[in-house]
Amino acid sequence: MTNKPKMPGAIYCSVIVLTITGGFNYHHKTIMPSQNTKNSTGELAGVWANDRIIDIHAHIGSFKGYDLSTPTLLDNIHRYGIRLALISNIDGAELPGTTLNLDEIEANQATVEHVRQYPNQLRGLVWTRPEDGAPEKVEPFLRDSISTGPDRRVFVGMKFHPDMNNFPADDPRVDGYLLLCEKYGIPAVFHSGSDDAANAAPQKIYAAARRHPTVPIILYHMGFLGPHGSAIATVKAALTKKDAQLYLETSQADPAEVLRAIKKLGSARVLFGTDATYYGKQHYQQYEAMLSRLKNDLSAEDFAKVVRKNAEKLFNLR
Repeated sequence: MTNKPKMPGAIYCSVIVLTITGGFNYHHKTIMPSQNTKNSTGELAGVWANDRIIDIHAHIGSFKGYDLSTPTLLDNIHRYGIRLALISNIDGAELPGTTLNLDEIEANQATVEHVRQYPNQLRGLVWTRPEDGAPEKVEPFLRDSISTGPDRRVFVGMKFHPDMNNFPADDPRVDGYLLLCEKYGIPAVFHSGSDDAANAAPQKIYAAARRHPTVPIILYHMGFLGPHGSAIATVKAALTKKDAQLYLETSQADPAEVLRAIKKLGSARVLFGTDATYYGKQHYQQYEAMLSRLKNDLSAEDFAKVVRKNAEKLFNLR
């Protein structure tokens, strides 16, 4: 999500409810939600349900001019049979008047409540604010569980938005958060732009990743709205030098460029995500052409890696 020309939509404000939970070992895998319900013909309900897609890029919260409401997200998930969506709270973005500009505790507590309310559809990504937050503020959220018992994590990764939270991706203030990713065995996702992006250029994300070479780091958008060459080349450099674990994500990307990335980097380095619900009530319809192209042009195994298996592995899902 980025501050681009606005589309009509509702503004959704999360109700924050505080809940106390215990901790557990997060290096274990998370139990995945049950399969989608079947229709009258015995097939899984939803346009893409049989592909068991994991969308690694979705939001809750409010962003002026866009419909990011929870009902809109859940309706899209149901109609398209999305197996699971990974959500972060856009109200953690420091954009007064456009978002609610919540601090780390308020923003992530809202995500906790969403995941607990919809455990069969959602998992969380911790929204970070290195500009005014602190790793010790978000660490308790990494111990939150959906319910009592093991392997029920609320949060499966950590989100960084250098543009909306006004910090360079390679800022030393990022390091404490990435140390938490190391500690809890979770990946980080970064909004990425083009080479001329002041804060979110792929090379700046790569610089932070080199300081934490055991942490998988995913470049959302593979360079927002293109061109995508720099993001692809950056991940290729990390692969060649073996000095960081970088991956790409597909939201708002040209399908041909996604296929080019897969050809250059291998299917294990690209994950499906959509920035839901950037396109509002018909959000997933905007990705039908991409999914069709990927399914037609990739082997069944490579397609499965991109739309679910890579996410299962990196986010410790099953």
